[in-house]
Amino acid sequence: IKKDALSGLLWASQGITNRRGGFEFRAAPSAGALYPVETYCVIHNVEDISPGVFHYDVRSHHLEQLSEGNHRSKAARAALDQDIAYSCSVLFIWSAVFNRSKWKYKQRAFRYVYLDAGHIAGNLSLAAVALGLGSCQIAALYDEEANELLGIDGEGESVIYMTAVGYPRI
Repeated sequence: IKKDALSGLLWASQGITNRRGGFEFRAAPSAGALYPVETYCVIHNVEDISPGVFHYDVRSHHLEQLSEGNHRSKAARAALDQDIAYSCSVLFIWSAVFNRSKWKYKQRAFRYVYLDAGHIAGNLSLAAVALGLGSCQIAALYDEEANELLGIDGEGESVIYMTAVGYPRI
């Protein structure tokens, strides 16, 4: 896919849509505007971006490279050995920093975090269609492999959801 398409997908999923009164509002809603979900991308085939694992810095609308190289096999393994995570152009991976919501919502925070992730993935899916791309949401994953792929600990921050994006096969 093209780099500007990836930029649009990132913005549609978690991008800042408005800044007002010291607050930043994003494309997808979040319970209490606490934004506990982080966005990562495992890039396999995006024009002008070398393959690797990236974190999306929402405030600057910028990708931060975490590791270089071909991570197709690791991505597929983390996604419960699903080929779509290997063959897609980009695998979006969402993690949760649960404490961002738990301080306010206690046990109910877990419900809200997963709802937030669903809103984000829904926005991404709609944006993908608008760009002529396909997407497939992935909730079946190996926790340890997914967390390891991103270099997160699985406790303070843990992977909760994925979406594979690319050109649909016809």
